[in-house]
Amino acid sequence: MKAIKTAMHMPTRLFLVFFIAFGLMLSFPLHSTAQEAQEEEKEEDPWADADFPFEDEILLVFFDTNQEISALQRSTNERINETLEQFGLTRQRFDQIGRASQMGLLQDGAFSNEEIEAFNQVAPQVTEIQREMQGMVQMIVQEYDMTMNEYREILNAFRQDQELQQYVSHLARERARERILEERRQEAIRKMEEEKRQQEEEEEG
Repeated sequence: MKAIKTAMHMPTRLFLVFFIAFGLMLSFPLHSTAQEAQEEEKEEDPWADADFPFEDEILLVFFDTNQEISALQRSTNERINETLEQFGLTRQRFDQIGRASQMGLLQDGAFSNEEIEAFNQVAPQVTEIQREMQGMVQMIVQEYDMTMNEYREILNAFRQDQELQQYVSHLARERARERILEERRQEAIRKMEEEKRQQEEEEEG
């Protein structure tokens, strides 16, 4: 048992340290649908007096960035769960063994030798998957012309301020509504131009 504990100490520590460091970047799913965008607009804007330390434009960029990161996080979790299943571990059991390792409680009899050995083998793979996700998160953030510091700053504020969460969702709905209205306007223009063209053809004929 002692040999097993020593063998798994480093990968476990690397995984948990990375997980804690990466925790600040965990995404919060945000939703804005076309149906919500078409809801009747209120006469008074409830956000007219809203005062947040971020411009609306950067909040919308954060929204778009976070949408992609949320999707990435879901696919990453699926990969981790599939990897753990190959070693006969659930995500819950894996996390329990990891916490016990950090607390020096692996030898309290709560885990079998088989479970600890499986944890030893799979922990480096899980760590690698998490590192890949971190690199992809950085790429996504950069693609939206944000820095990781900017993203973290808004994310931290977003996590702590329910009103800011509601405001970001409001901005996204408003943007979706404006896009729908613009699409309808463009469709009306195309229809008018088509009718005009048909009328000219009939007159020429």
